[in-house]
Amino acid sequence: MSIKPLLNNSYSIEDWKVRRKDIKKRFYEIIGFPPFERNTRDMKVLKEEKLLEYDRLKIEYIVGKNDKVYAYLLVPKKLAKKNPAILAMHQFQETDYGKNEPAGIGGDEELFIGHELALRGYVVLIPDYLTAGERIYGDNIFDSKLFYDEYPKWSMIGKNIEDSFSAVDILMKLDYVDENNVGVIGHSLGGHNSMLSLAFDDRVKVGVSNCGFSILSEEETVMEWVDETYNFMPLMKNYLDNNVELPFDFHEVAALICPCPWLNISSYYDGAYGNQEFLADVGKMLFNVYKLHNCETNFSYLLHGNNHSYPKYARDLSYGWLDRYLKHEE
Repeated sequence: MSIKPLLNNSYSIEDWKVRRKDIKKRFYEIIGFPPFERNTRDMKVLKEEKLLEYDRLKIEYIVGKNDKVYAYLLVPKKLAKKNPAILAMHQFQETDYGKNEPAGIGGDEELFIGHELALRGYVVLIPDYLTAGERIYGDNIFDSKLFYDEYPKWSMIGKNIEDSFSAVDILMKLDYVDENNVGVIGHSLGGHNSMLSLAFDDRVKVGVSNCGFSILSEEETVMEWVDETYNFMPLMKNYLDNNVELPFDFHEVAALICPCPWLNISSYYDGAYGNQEFLADVGKMLFNVYKLHNCETNFSYLLHGNNHSYPKYARDLSYGWLDRYLKHEE
């Protein structure tokens, strides 16, 4: 297989609008549509901790039919009337920290991203995604079997997108959040979910994905996307098993983010995906989509050699990127 081109030399804005619709159509044919209305509701505060620079609220809310989501809401002490907010997304990990890791409660200090953003004055929402934290769907973490028993025509990717929509719903309900200044950030699975949130939720104004972007047609560990334990999208398995042209690839989905400001950070060799050197060429493709829309400065792309990690220099770059668009700092 080869990486599908995004543009040709004669592409116009109108041509790209047609291509966008086609990409969305092909993507949703694989991930499926939600079988019910999102209906985000019934937010409750379960616990409140007064920390030095922000308050950490443990909350719950309901999505879909009756799916309970648990999350941390970090609220800085010094609030303005309207404040920028961030949806921070946890990684896929062998040790189940879930939302606790971005909140700075346990896990890898490199990934305390929600905690660090709260220290910078952001309102931060950190939910558990399905199969992790307090939302384990069965006996084991990151096991999607029971989900597919209940929703055989849907996908974990589709469910994660819907849960990201619901998390933004919650932020929009808070009277101290500026609805025009909401961003997303995440690492690994969180970085993947961050990218998808940017691509499909117009309420999200800026985002960062760290070690969450890959290309199915080139990835060395591509079969992990259709693993029996945590299956991201079962309908993709037949294409991958038979090495035939894929109905979509993730650089096409990432291109839907344009013109929204997006910083992608990836490793040249990422232990979670394998060799990622091809992402350099993909970055050029994505840049040209932004260039077509005359918004090149809304796209930033870092490739480094630190494996599947979120080193401080990358986090500093990420926070500066969010500040630029949510705090309007140059």
